[in-house]
Amino acid sequence: MNTETASLSLSVIMLVNAVCEQYELDRRGGQAPRIEDAIRGWTEPGRCALLAELIALDLELRAADGETPDRREYAARFAGNAPAVAHGFELFERSARESEEPRDPASTEVECTESRAPSAAASLGSFGAYEILGEIARGGMGVVYKARQKRPNREVALKMILSGEFASEVETRRFRLEAELAANLEHSNIVPIYDVGEYEGRAYFSMKLMDGCLRDEIPRLKADPGAAARLISTIARAVHYAHERGFVHCDLKPSNILLDARGQPHVTDFGVARRVEEASSLTASGALMGTASYMAPEQASGDRKNLAPTVDVYGLGAVFYELLTGRPPFRAATVPETVVQVLEREPTPPRELNRAVPAALESICLRCLEKSPAERFASAADLAETLDHYLRGEDVPGTSLSTRLRRWTRREPELVTRLGGLAIVALLTHYNYWIGPTYDPRLHYTVMAVLGVWALASAGYEHLLRRDRRPEATRWVWAATDMTALTTILYLLKGFDSDLIVGYPLLIASSGLWFRERLIWVATALAVGGYGVLAIVSRFDVSAPKTQHYANIVVASLLITGFIVARQARRFRALSAYYESRPRRGGA
Repeated sequence: MNTETASLSLSVIMLVNAVCEQYELDRRGGQAPRIEDAIRGWTEPGRCALLAELIALDLELRAADGETPDRREYAARFAGNAPAVAHGFELFERSARESEEPRDPASTEVECTESRAPSAAASLGSFGAYEILGEIARGGMGVVYKARQKRPNREVALKMILSGEFASEVETRRFRLEAELAANLEHSNIVPIYDVGEYEGRAYFSMKLMDGCLRDEIPRLKADPGAAARLISTIARAVHYAHERGFVHCDLKPSNILLDARGQPHVTDFGVARRVEEASSLTASGALMGTASYMAPEQASGDRKNLAPTVDVYGLGAVFYELLTGRPPFRAATVPETVVQVLEREPTPPRELNRAVPAALESICLRCLEKSPAERFASAADLAETLDHYLRGEDVPGTSLSTRLRRWTRREPELVTRLGGLAIVALLTHYNYWIGPTYDPRLHYTVMAVLGVWALASAGYEHLLRRDRRPEATRWVWAATDMTALTTILYLLKGFDSDLIVGYPLLIASSGLWFRERLIWVATALAVGGYGVLAIVSRFDVSAPKTQHYANIVVASLLITGFIVARQARRFRALSAYYESRPRRGGA
């Protein structure tokens, strides 16, 4: 909240927020709203603040579209409002600087500290029985303020719908559902609800004001896995308490766990929670409920009818993973890509990211993150008891070899598919060598050597990707290596007419696993080029077999394969861009 809006009444601030949100909705929906129309009819107080906020928002949206707005354009459009124009550019530049800080792009979390709140002496005005002191956090649907409740005289956290009286019926019902769920849970490690009501058409509820947030403690806990285990055990028992009363949280993450003055954790934000026996449509409002990096596979797949307490066991594991490693188990450039990882991949073992993590805690954490609910801990209480066994120095069952192998195959599918394919080719090549009386031993071992180098190179590229070292360049080089190795083998075998030609379209298809359209077309071009080299060599090599063969059909097939795979990747990226540009409707 900037200093200009801080001097306005709460009702005017919420109106400014509502107008800005509608302006953004219209722009992202393909319309062409004008700032002049949005501020028409506005007078002071509020007009200058609204103009500055709209200019900052317009600059942000235009910059996202690749435009470079000129300050003189806005100065000419809003002559006589130079201070508001200057303030709008200041807000935009400040936001641009903040956006350069590293952040999980797949996360929809909000800031959960009170760093933006003014001192207790400051006031933004009254809201019924409360005096607003400052803003704590803001999400797509809700906003949380630090407030002083007049009777009794105490500081509280006051949450209300961001859009105020403009809130839809679904938003209001969902907000009230959150208050109802939280108010029915009385546990020492769940943030207590003090008051639920409505004032001037705005639903609100107040809760205990906490001193900190688990997200701020991640660096400390990463260095102390034992402390992280104790904290997760405490949270798990609070979550189990909610499960016993028929509620599933569905959005456990570090920003939804607050800390009191003694450092004890308290679960909050039941904005997407649901009753176990219900399949409420209020939990998602047309989108995935929860936060992609922390949601269970069955939750990410949109299966709302079968969400059970094991969803929260997964969420506890995801939080535990971040405390141990400093990052969530899955994180990609966009929410849809993160969801694909949640559904198909296995997380990197915590000990590969933090050698201080004990093997037993790694095993416990990864068991929580199993894809199948049946393979996780049966309940949050079971997780807490297992962590307590570890903390008491008792033995914790390890992970079987078959489970580790299964996790590896899902964690690195690109490498597994290549190694599997190369192993099959090597076995068949070796088999043909033994049954073929005229097979050249030197040629055989040369081909086997190329296959071995190809496998080693693939393992090296996967290692670089896992360490997040120049991932885009690594993918391009990997695709080029694949095509070069296949072409080399076909050249050695004089295999212009060989069945191994099928490797080209298979490699084009495998490049689509990365959802990069340009990379797919490069792989297609390399396949066509490699096949073209073989065709030329075959024409001039008198020792090569001469059979009736139509190279143009093969080239056309490769191009069609590339087109189909690239089209699917384009669709996925378009859906990703659309989802990323939609206004968030998650809770604050």
